[in-house]
Amino acid sequence: MAETPPFDFGDYVTIEQKRYGVPNEIYLYKVVAGRRQSNVWREVPVQAGDKQKIHDRIEDVLLCICCGVDETVVERFRVADVKPARRRSAP
Repeated sequence: MAETPPFDFGDYVTIEQKRYGVPNEIYLYKVVAGRRQSNVWREVPVQAGDKQKIHDRIEDVLLCICCGVDETVVERFRVADVKPARRRSAP
């Protein structure tokens, strides 16, 4: 099993968003609370109108906000569903 990065506050991750009729998009999220365990998280790819769901198992999750879309809503995502964002070098 591949080891996942140690995500923490301030890190950026990418999460797939469902689009209909065209390829899915990748959105940038900021981690606002480090790794914790929960049985509540949002499914990926994220679909409009879907909410966080209660699952029958405990997994590692991150609390994140969607950058540039709605930075007031904190959502939980499984660590297994997110990818670290590539860091861009300064111009």
